[in-house]
Amino acid sequence: MDTPDYLIIGGGTAGCILAARLSEDPARRVTLLEAGPEDRDVWIHIPAGYARLFASGKYDWAFATEPEPELNNRSIAWPRGRVLGGSGSINGLVFLRGSPHDYDRWAQAGARGWSHDDVLPAFRRIERWTGAPGGTRGTDGPISVSEPRGLSPGAAAFIAACEAMGFPRHRDINDGAIEGVAPIQMNVRNGRRSSTAQAYLRPARGRPNLRVMTGVTAQRLLIEGARAVGCVVRRADGSIAEMRARREVVVCAGAIATPKLLMLSGIGDGAALQALGIPVALHRPCVGQNLQDHFISRFGFRTRPAGTLNEITASRLRTAGMAARYALRRTGPMAVGATEATLFARVTPGAEEAEVQFQFINFSLTPGGGYVLPKHPGFMFNFGQCRPDSRGELRLRSADPDDKPVIRANYLSAPGDQHVMLAAARVARTLGRTAPFRDLVLEELAPLPEVASDEAMLDYIRGSGTTVYHPCGTCRMGSDAGAVVDPELRVRGVDGLRIADASVMPLVPSSNIQPAVMMVAERAADFVRVLA
Repeated sequence: MDTPDYLIIGGGTAGCILAARLSEDPARRVTLLEAGPEDRDVWIHIPAGYARLFASGKYDWAFATEPEPELNNRSIAWPRGRVLGGSGSINGLVFLRGSPHDYDRWAQAGARGWSHDDVLPAFRRIERWTGAPGGTRGTDGPISVSEPRGLSPGAAAFIAACEAMGFPRHRDINDGAIEGVAPIQMNVRNGRRSSTAQAYLRPARGRPNLRVMTGVTAQRLLIEGARAVGCVVRRADGSIAEMRARREVVVCAGAIATPKLLMLSGIGDGAALQALGIPVALHRPCVGQNLQDHFISRFGFRTRPAGTLNEITASRLRTAGMAARYALRRTGPMAVGATEATLFARVTPGAEEAEVQFQFINFSLTPGGGYVLPKHPGFMFNFGQCRPDSRGELRLRSADPDDKPVIRANYLSAPGDQHVMLAAARVARTLGRTAPFRDLVLEELAPLPEVASDEAMLDYIRGSGTTVYHPCGTCRMGSDAGAVVDPELRVRGVDGLRIADASVMPLVPSSNIQPAVMMVAERAADFVRVLA
């Protein structure tokens, strides 16, 4: 196992799929490297545990943006998973493919062979959908997908209010066009997180041709001539070693760590690398460019007693009851991730499809208090533009692999994004005041009712808006000479090297991006096996 056929760097959502799929061939040896630990923490597997994981930062790379000019120069925390399963082991478990047109736009942007018709078989191969049969759904894949078993009063009121405003009730938010309101779909199986680490990798770990190494951090790629042959790693004990691959190196380190690793290896903007003293292996200025993310704003409410997490966690007795319900039946609030219901809506005249995603959340937060829940009943919903025009960038801070990169998201830098967010805020304000949602609301806490003008609302959005954790696009896939990878995910100009993670997405999908990352990994496995 010292020199495998395939060396996979990054044991996150994509890396776990690649390791499982490529090791299905007993004639090929596969090694998977993950910087973080095994995913043994019990809170990883409890859906509601994501909040505790976020608050603790225990499995988090703790990235952050530089001060954002359009957000009152605030730095925005960007948590990324540092554990087997990656961000898929600590996220809010929302399972949404996005709009079918998202992938048609990828193809139109130069990612030939990535239209919706092209990627649909991979989406179907991923999932084990437990709901009503649909023409595009998979039923025997590794990842279990389901709707919550019972909605909270707030989530039910959110859906009913959306319908009262004229938005259609969606039968299946992952089957066809996304416009409309519906219960959220989650990657949960029997009340436990269905991550790629558990659903793909765990069953594969008994194979003698698969080696999984945790606590191993890639420092730079080994490039000999014009070919990637392995990487330099630091083990948990601090020792440095080289690891090589006979056939291919596949980087699955994510939208932040993947471009960082390429630049540390001399693949990036030549002048910028030389200024840091890094020898240039390949001048590829697009590495770290095209950074995209979903930016959100939140509306928070003080409510009547409505089964919110605020009131449950404020009482030891209710908390014990919630824990017992989960332990005995795997149901209740602990079996639900970040949100219970979602709405995709058009908010501006002439929009061709839904522009904004709204998500109901059955708790509220103390303003400025991080992840602290007030003791009074409360819930909130957030909203964000599906396909923002703003683009950011990622650069190295230094040649030291331990230094965090410079991240500039450039949120709201495109004037059109400000326009859409303001239009979405007007819809949000109406939604919050529409029955039966309004019947549960005692007080509008954020923004306050006096925030009424566009100027005041934009100030609120700038001062309180944040990421919803979907960075992508930093190693763009395409058919042009400037693209970092080609449509088969091969790094242009370097043989034996592919990238398979969110960094290759030319455009951010309209929704939460984890299923799209899974799809990219499934297709990457197909591309690699064709050459086997």
